[in-house]
Amino acid sequence: MMFVLVAYDISDTSRRNRVAKILSSCGERVNFSVFECEFKKAEIFRKLKRELKGAIRPKEDHVRYYPICRKCRNKISVQGYGGTTGHETVRFA
Repeated sequence: MMFVLVAYDISDTSRRNRVAKILSSCGERVNFSVFECEFKKAEIFRKLKRELKGAIRPKEDHVRYYPICRKCRNKISVQGYGGTTGHETVRFA
């Protein structure tokens, strides 16, 4: 199992919406331009990267992929509203 945090910065609304739609098919939005994705197979992750590469303009946009190991994933904490994918929601007053 592979857990990846995907963040993007895309100025064009149409491309940004397309990237969000692609990411919504394999992950959960945790912030406006951040998704948590979990992949059972590395090939699915590679396919996602190829699809996103075709959806952006590399000279104007960027997408970052942060693989998170199981041990580190268990250390993720959230302040405020929301939670992490597959984890108990943590809220602070």
